[in-house]
This record gives sequence, C-alpha cells and structure tokens, in this order.
Amino acid sequence: MSINTSMDRRGFIAGSLAAGAAAAFGLAGCAAPTSSDKKDASGEEKTPQSNNADWLGEAPTINESDIVETIDTEVLVVGAGCSGLVAANFSAAEGAKTLLIEKYDMGTGLRGSGIGAVGSRKQKEAGVDIDPLEICNDLVHYSLNNSNMDLHRLWADHSGEAVDWYCDLVDGVDLCRIDLEWNMPTEKTRYKCWPTGHGAMLDNGKTGKDDASAEGVTYKVIEGNFTSMPNAELRYNTALECLIKEDGKVVGAYATNADGKYIRINASKGVIVATGGYANNPEMLAALQPELMKSLIGVVPFPNFNAQGQGIKACLWAGAVKDAQPTAMIFDRGIMRPDQRPGDPFAMDFGYFHMATQPFLKVDMDGKRITNESSPYDFLIHALSNRTERSWIDVWDSNWPEDIDRFHTVGCSTLIKREGTNQMDPEGIEGTAAIIDSLVESGQIVKADTLGEIAEAFGLDKETFEATVEQYNGFYDAQKDAQYGKEAFRLSSLRKPPFYACKLAGMLLCTLDGIRINTNFQALDADANPIEGLYVIGNDSGDYYNGTYPNLAAGLNAGRCVTFGMLCGKHVANL
Repeated sequence: MSINTSMDRRGFIAGSLAAGAAAAFGLAGCAAPTSSDKKDASGEEKTPQSNNADWLGEAPTINESDIVETIDTEVLVVGAGCSGLVAANFSAAEGAKTLLIEKYDMGTGLRGSGIGAVGSRKQKEAGVDIDPLEICNDLVHYSLNNSNMDLHRLWADHSGEAVDWYCDLVDGVDLCRIDLEWNMPTEKTRYKCWPTGHGAMLDNGKTGKDDASAEGVTYKVIEGNFTSMPNAELRYNTALECLIKEDGKVVGAYATNADGKYIRINASKGVIVATGGYANNPEMLAALQPELMKSLIGVVPFPNFNAQGQGIKACLWAGAVKDAQPTAMIFDRGIMRPDQRPGDPFAMDFGYFHMATQPFLKVDMDGKRITNESSPYDFLIHALSNRTERSWIDVWDSNWPEDIDRFHTVGCSTLIKREGTNQMDPEGIEGTAAIIDSLVESGQIVKADTLGEIAEAFGLDKETFEATVEQYNGFYDAQKDAQYGKEAFRLSSLRKPPFYACKLAGMLLCTLDGIRINTNFQALDADANPIEGLYVIGNDSGDYYNGTYPNLAAGLNAGRCVTFGMLCGKHVANL
C-alpha cells in the first residue's frame, strides 16, 4: 500500500486550511459562556478553557440580518464521518426529522481498516467469545483508569448490534465483504490481542481510498441508506461555524453554505457534533500536543482532511470542557530519507511503509535498541521522547519473509493473508518484496551487504550498532529477550545478507482527546453537568482514551464511533 501525500483536490493543508484558520481565529462572539457558565458550583469565578487558549479564539458574531436561510429540523448531525453518518442513519430510522451537514463535498464515512466489536453475529459464527468485563478492564488499564468504564461497557455491550447493522447493509454489495479477524497468535503475547476487527474488502482485492474501493463502497451504501429516508436530508459543502445556545440549552447551529453565506439551523431535539477531532489543524495540534509534533514526520491525509477541530471549538465556546490529557492515534510507519528529521508533519514530505510495524530490531540514532518492538504502535514513539532524536532505524535481513510469517501480528499490521484474517492491504510476501524494492530504488530503504554499511548510511556509530546487533542475535539464539522481554516467537536474527534498513518516525492518524461526555453522549461543563441539547461523538468526544491508543483491540476506535453513533442517534431522536 502507498499513500499519496500530494493531497490533490484535498490540498487544504497548505492553502485553504491555513486561510480558514486565519479567518476562524479572528472571529468573535456566538454561544459564548454566559455569566452563570463562568462560575463553579460554589459561585466562584472559574477559568474556562475558552479564555486561556490562543488557538481557540472566540465564537463568531453572527447577526440575524446576515442569515440567508433558516432550516428547522429535529436532529442536526454535524459531520458525515464514521460516527456522524451512523448517528444520522439511526436518528432518521427512528422517525426524527434529521439534517446531516458536512463541510466538504464528501465525508469520511465508515472508511477504516476494521470496526471493533464484541458479540457480533460473525464472531458468534466463528466461535469467538469475548468477556466484556475482561476487555473493558484491559482498556481502562491502558488509560490508567482515566477513561470512563461505563463508556467502554456501552461499546462492549452494544457494538455487536452496531456491526450486525453494518454487515446487513454492506456485506455482499458490489463485491464488498466484511471479514472478521479471529486468528490470533497461538503463543502468549505480552500485550493481549483481541479478535474484534471486522474489516471491509473487495473480492477483487482492490485497496485504496477511492470510490471503487471497499471503503468507498461502504460509504456510498450507508450514505444512500440515509438519503433514502423521507425525513432525512444531507447537505455537503455546509460548514459549522458555532452553536446557538439559548437559556443554557443548545438549540441549533450557525453554518455557512457553499457560497460562504450564513444559514441558521434550528434543532428542536438536539445537535450531535461529530467533526472528527483536530488532526489537520496545525495550530491546535501545536498548542495541544507540542511534544507529539516533535515525533511526527507526517499526518495521514486520509481520513483526516475534515478533522480541523471546529466541532471541539464550537463545544468549548458553548461552555463544554475537553480532556486534559493529549492523546492521538499514531502509526509507526512514516518512512523518510536518511537525512530527514521529524518535527514538521504538515510538510507532507514522507512515505508510508506498512512493514515498519513488524517487530524487527529498531535502534535509535545512537545505534542502541529502544524498547520491546512487539508493543503497541505508539509505545516506541513515546520511548523516543527521551532520545537525542525522535526517529529510529528499522533493520532486517533476507530472512524477513519467514520472520513476518512467524511474528503473526494482528490488526492493520498484518501482511500475510491466512484463514481468519481480514487483512486490509493484501500485499503478502510478493507484494511486500516489491514495495521494498521500490523503496530501495527511491533511496528510502538502504540495502547493504554488511551491517557496517548500514551504520554508515544512517550516521550510526558502527561499534555501538554492531554490538547491539550481536546482543540481539544472542537473544534470538537463546530464545529469550533478556533486555526488554519481547516474546520469543517475535525475535529474529540479523545474519543473512543482504541487510535492509530505513529511517522512520510517527504518522498521525487522528486525535483522541475530545469533549467530556456522559453515557447519554451529552457534553459536560466544568462542573460535570450536562449541557442540554448538545451531544458529542467520535473523535470530537473524550473520556475514552488517555495518552495512548490500545491498537491490539483491532478496530476499537471505529467500533466506538459506529456504536456510539447508533446509540446517540437513537437517543436524541426519541427525546
């Protein structure tokens, strides 16, 4: 798989995003906190996030005389992404008049490498039985109990129903099928792997993100299901500006149409905000996750082109609060040239190397091993925050085909199609070999006959690097990682030339710190009280992660988005 970083028609990063940010940050006044919003339960003045963050600015002042259209609906859903598109479907299916708006000419929909669930029909057919209490305790362990266990239980208890609905709609449509990944490693892993991922693929093996791909097919089907309902309306090129709050209740929103003119949308039952987080807002990312920025070589252009933080800002302007701990979903697959350094993710000067996630030896720029290479994706990236440079060198030898088969990684890192997988990028051995050859040709992978040549190519200290490799080979021979405790079956040796190496850094997929919510998906204020009429789901919502993404529960975030979209859509429609 390759990722096109040229951005094409989505070239908003250098152009429209920068211009839009400059305009948005200068606006001032709609749905700002009232005097009562500015006091805590004791009556003391409190400092809302909206008053001490330059990236936030103030809500725009919009006069009724500026409105060119007023729309009355019952449920307004903002954002046609994984959660918003599902919420709109279920709201309309429950009989509520539902308007779904999307800033761009298409949404991201259910485009993801897998949708995580517990108790789906496909899991039952495969004999997969996951204890909800066990997996939920694993998830809150990753968050140090800073996430809301009740929200995890909502996902675990209802995700099977949500995925069954998804499968009923798209499984078997236009060569698309949904496969469950149930084939977990037989050997014990230090970090538990969960058979949760339900991935979409085409029978013809086509991958990618266009409309002819599996992800494109699922989007079109679910979009079409929504627009087929008589009480449903979908408006593209319609951008949220701010929420309308009257007497402490959110009653609608101001938006701009395709011509940039203001429209007012009255939503009698509520507004569901689902704009996807802020991964493609450079100013927000730099302000909220400055340490992460230093570790990144790129932002994945898909599915994040819509994720500019407007939903989060609108909620904060309306008196909501967000998670304090910055959290993101990060891939360890950003390949770069040997002379590059991370730190400027919006330069979009990077490539995507799928095999980088495989647990081969990874060393820092001093030639020293970093951590257990079999840990979740972002553990390596976090470990590098204390090193002289936040990039690393991935090293393997010519035994790599046998190694990756033995490693038996799961989720989106899978390279080999086997029974019980839902591999999204069916590269296999031949496809991976072709990718390696192309990256050798481009200079992003170094192929050499000696380890010394590898060290020289990347500026590593030769003696330190060779000593690291010798020690690592000894761990393989002993079948015991005495340094970091990696599983024996995921050890490998570096003895068979030619050797290969590449320089890597983090790739941002999405941000995961969002607006704090309760189990009805209502946005919470600084006193943890719900804001009437305001609901938040998807990557705009919080209370679900803390500092890391538990990627070994494959499809967890997409599963959260689909499940909470279903539950929130139903709930608001029935108010």
